[in-house]
Amino acid sequence: MDDFDMKIGVHIKNARMKKGITQEQLAELSDLSTNHISKVERGMCSVKLKNISKICKVLDLSLDILISDTMQQPVQTDVFSTTQMTTIENYLKEALSVINTVNGSTNGTVTMK
Repeated sequence: MDDFDMKIGVHIKNARMKKGITQEQLAELSDLSTNHISKVERGMCSVKLKNISKICKVLDLSLDILISDTMQQPVQTDVFSTTQMTTIENYLKEALSVINTVNGSTNGTVTMK
């Protein structure tokens, strides 16, 4: 998806978290699936205007301000790409292997010495 989808997703996620509700609650209250809310928040799909409107209603967001902010301001996101997550996971597995080797662990658990 494009930069707009990612930005709008981050804005929606931030508003949802600020309101203190889960993706499941937002999905139920906006009559959308949890899977769809997840994809929207990660910028993995283009969200239809009618669905943005439903989400904004639940989150007490102004649709015009959400769209305007999304188009005008860069948004910082802590979302990692799949490739980045795979790289991090591989580094962690390698680090765990080294720790286990140093500690002499053979069962995959790390014991502090």
